[in-house]
Amino acid sequence: MALGSCLLAMLLATGRADSAAETNLPMLQFLEPTNNAVFSTLDEVPIVLRAFASNDVFLTAEVLANHKTIATAAYCCAFCPCARPLEGQETSLQIPVPWVDGLPPPRSWQGWTNVQARNYHLTARAVGENGTVVEAAPVNITVLDRTLRIFVRADGVVMLVIPQGSLITGGYDAEASQDLRTWTRLGPFQPGNVAAFYFDDPPENARQRRFYRSVYVPPR
Repeated sequence: MALGSCLLAMLLATGRADSAAETNLPMLQFLEPTNNAVFSTLDEVPIVLRAFASNDVFLTAEVLANHKTIATAAYCCAFCPCARPLEGQETSLQIPVPWVDGLPPPRSWQGWTNVQARNYHLTARAVGENGTVVEAAPVNITVLDRTLRIFVRADGVVMLVIPQGSLITGGYDAEASQDLRTWTRLGPFQPGNVAAFYFDDPPENARQRRFYRSVYVPPR
């Protein structure tokens, strides 16, 4: 019994030692976006990395999508009064918003903007102040075109189309308004192979001034 307890204690101690060793390894990791996340072409894709090395410090990281550089994530923004981090200090790296015409921007950080609809394989690489090289485990994201497109037929029927509205979990509802303040639910979009559709036949007195929007409905 005593021998078994000693062996168990040794195993637990070894496990703690291994865990401690792992936490001291140089590391670069995506906090955002998460793997398999889905975004719209209208979204900013958030980019947040954490970096650490026990004998180094990381101030920037190169971010790539499908093997092409899209941004440099940094520890400090363009006008932030950042204290220089010390060796062994974990840093958070994001995309700073650049100055425009010599003026500071209204916010410090931004995501990846103007992203076209497709699948992306995101990777990141950083070199520490002392030369330590780290690479982040890749994450895969999907960007879909969820833009609402509106077409009016000759008979007055309005066709609403979300080009890739059928490629997500969940669905969309169509809503209409006469004043952009009060919205009325019309019904769900019908899924196609890729796009999602809704057909509206508004009353005669509403055809000259009728606004539409699509509202995402998460799966139940």
